[in-house]
This record gives sequence, structure tokens and C-alpha cells, in this order.
Amino acid sequence: MAQKKEKKEEISLEEEVVEDGDVSEGAEVEVAKDEVNGKTDESEEPKEKIEATPLFLAREEAEMYKERWMRLAAEFENYKKRRAREFEILVESASEDVIRDLLPILDGVGRALAHSENGDTESEGFQEGIKMIMEQFPRVLYNRNLKEIETVGKPFDPNVHEALMQMPSEVHDVGIVSDEIEKGYSLGDKVLRPAKVVVSQGKPAPEVQEEDAEADKS
Repeated sequence: MAQKKEKKEEISLEEEVVEDGDVSEGAEVEVAKDEVNGKTDESEEPKEKIEATPLFLAREEAEMYKERWMRLAAEFENYKKRRAREFEILVESASEDVIRDLLPILDGVGRALAHSENGDTESEGFQEGIKMIMEQFPRVLYNRNLKEIETVGKPFDPNVHEALMQMPSEVHDVGIVSDEIEKGYSLGDKVLRPAKVVVSQGKPAPEVQEEDAEADKS
């Protein structure tokens, strides 16, 4: 009887083992089916994704503007260097033109000095050299847009005139330039040197005229 009980217990244990094996095999089949159908375990964490947050977009925009600004800064620096070089070339060219025009005047000065060293300042050669200088030199300057500032007979203008004194004038009214002491020049719209002038105070007073007449009689 004891042997029969032991056999029955062994049989029941084997059935339990078989049943447990069947369950595990069924579970593995179901998992395989789920994997084939694209199903994943809900407990598995999803992969990290980059979201287009406002901060991310702002950084992208800032980087774009930074690259654009750096490109513009480089282009502007190249532009400044190019303009500086062009200006240097322009100045050199202008200087060459002025010097070339001044060479004949230099020749005239040399001829005049040659006559003056010999004490022959009254000779025709000396006079011709001085005349050439006084004709050519202003022409060179005027061709470079140099102009004399008008003075006598013009209203006094502090922008272009420098008043050295005021005197009565029989010819010019009050505030009119009556005499020029030193010429003034302008280059385009810029005043290089104001003209030094005498400004009229108007006609002299009658008392002054009578005193002058009495002084002449005496």
C-alpha cells in the first residue's frame, strides 16, 4: 500500500511539472506573436526625442543671426580696406597731377633767379620769368577749383572775411568791405583762408569834414 501511494504522488508531481511547462511554452509563443505584430511591453521606456521647445528655437535663431552678423562684419572690413586703398591711389594721382603742372612754374622761378644772381633784375629775361610765374601759378590753382574770395564792394561776411579795422568811406555804405589787405581763398565750398579786409563805417560825419577843411586852409 505504501508503494502505491508513492507512485500516485510521483504521477501527480509529473502532471504538475507538465502543466507548468505547457504554461511557460504558451507564454513564450504569445510573446513571440506580440514581437512579430510590433507590440512592445508597456513597461519599456520610449526613446528620448528632441522637442522643438521655444528655447531650442531661440538658440537656433540666435546662431543663424550670429553667422549672418559675422559674414556682414567681414564684408564691411574688406570694404573699408578697399576704400582706404582707393583713397590712397586717388591722393597719389592728384599729387602727381599738381606736381606735373607746377614744373613749368619751377622752371620760370629758376630762370628768374638766374638773372637776379647776376644782378640783372631789370633785364627782359627776369621780367619775363616773373610774369610767367604770376600767370601760370594762379592758373594751376584755379584749375584745381581754387577761387579768390570777393571782397571790395561786397557785404561783410564773417564766414569768409576777417575784419582788421573799420573806417569811414565816401564810396561804400556801412557794413560794406571798402578795402582788401590780404586775399582770401576757397577750395570748393571750404574756406582755406579768409580775406583780411577793412569794413566801411559809412560816410564821415559833417563835423569831421569841416575840421579837415579848416586844417587845409591853415
